[in-house]
Amino acid sequence: MAAQSKGLRGYRLIILAVVGAVLVIFGALWMSVIFPALDKVPTDYGNTYYFEGTFSVINPATMGMDSFPVEQTLTQEAVGTQEGALLIHEVRTVANSATGEDISSVYGDEGILAVNRSSLEFQQEIDEAGRRGQWGPPRPLAEGDSYDLWHPGAGKPLTANYMRSEDFRGLGVLVFKIDEVDIDIGTEPQSGVPLLLSTTIKQWVEPSSGTVVYNESITTTSVDFMGQKMPVQISELKYTEGTIAGMMDTARSAKWMLLWFRTLVPWIAIGFGCFLVGASAATVAIRSVRKAKAGKPVERPQTIHMDI
Repeated sequence: MAAQSKGLRGYRLIILAVVGAVLVIFGALWMSVIFPALDKVPTDYGNTYYFEGTFSVINPATMGMDSFPVEQTLTQEAVGTQEGALLIHEVRTVANSATGEDISSVYGDEGILAVNRSSLEFQQEIDEAGRRGQWGPPRPLAEGDSYDLWHPGAGKPLTANYMRSEDFRGLGVLVFKIDEVDIDIGTEPQSGVPLLLSTTIKQWVEPSSGTVVYNESITTTSVDFMGQKMPVQISELKYTEGTIAGMMDTARSAKWMLLWFRTLVPWIAIGFGCFLVGASAATVAIRSVRKAKAGKPVERPQTIHMDI
């Protein structure tokens, strides 16, 4: 019976060691293979963002700027995949919030985006407009990082540089800023004079999930008439309070889920696995030492006989 008991204990130690090794391998695979495969934009993605602000437009009669409040809606919905890219139908509508007039025919747009589901980079060879750079901030982000965000008005990616970290309504965020002046965007259709675009965009980003919880921008389009710049349109936009609240909820939820599934799950598995392997090895070593001591003959003091 004693021999059987020792044999069972030996098998148990082997099983614990194997389970520990499996947990360590699982944790490593989770971080390097499994989680990256899961951490993607879902194929049923859909979201709507609401902006509020002011448009100022040149008045040809007075050569002054006429300003009016606006509401902008950006709707995005996944419509399929192609060669690994997620296809997103995007519609931007704009209304004069003072009169209720829909002015989307002038200031709105519509298109199909092709986005890499993991990196959030545009897949230029598939995207209908050949967009480049990022659709949204990559994740995770750290202090000092930057990213190239596609700007539809500029027709190219613009670099968002790290500004600072701060607490935004109880959530730790990183603030990034795009600041570009006098980007050549072609010519004015009627006069043929050069058009220039200047823009300042700030994004408050929850770093682990890349969620933009607040966004504000000022974009100025100017004509360059014989070396003199004249603004013809200025747009000032920011997230509405409803969109901020929705993005904050998304960021908080994503932050805790990513903490668990990106960090805690694999490291708990690796840590517990190492403990099981180490405990099994230590137990075997201790038993080996005990066996060696038990089997060692007892040394007796030698008696010396002297012949006289």
